[in-house]
Amino acid sequence: MIPGHLDWDRLQDIRSKNLPTSERRFLFNFHGRLPINHDYYEQNLVRGSILKLAHHPEVSVGGFTEEYFDIMGSSHFCLIPEGTSSWTNHLYESFFAGCIPFILSDKYVLPFQELIDWQSLSVRWPQDEVEYPMYSYMWSLVHNRKEVIENMKRKVDAAACWFDFWAFDAECSPYRAILLALEQRHRTMPRYLHPSPWIT
Repeated sequence: MIPGHLDWDRLQDIRSKNLPTSERRFLFNFHGRLPINHDYYEQNLVRGSILKLAHHPEVSVGGFTEEYFDIMGSSHFCLIPEGTSSWTNHLYESFFAGCIPFILSDKYVLPFQELIDWQSLSVRWPQDEVEYPMYSYMWSLVHNRKEVIENMKRKVDAAACWFDFWAFDAECSPYRAILLALEQRHRTMPRYLHPSPWIT
């Protein structure tokens, strides 16, 4: 899976809102396309379920808002639900906001799995179980295990370089990760002992 691309200005705006863990005031957020504001999402059950959590304390959920970047940068977790497909750019935006990805997309094939320790910097939750226990789980982590949250955020910040198409770091960039993945795929390709009869 090749990560989505973020425009330069958007990426820098998101980065500028990335607050330290101690200054974050939301447990989690999700803003974007929902059954209430977009026809394509009327049958999207996971996004409909997220709306039901909007009334809980320390939560920011709703449609599009001009304060979206501020909200991400002030949230411990960013919800990453299934959209019209299993993947969404919300995942990559969360890294630049220093917001721990909380993935609610069962079929999402996460990128760069050999380079990123996803289990240490994100949470994967069944998309058909978006209900109060999920909220309670996040509340308990943030309020009772702050050292875990701080460590996860550090890892999110450190891994953001793998999704920055504007950086050309030889050690950590999406270009480097894609080349490594292609090299790995090449090594595992079958080797043919004889030339193809179709080649002349």
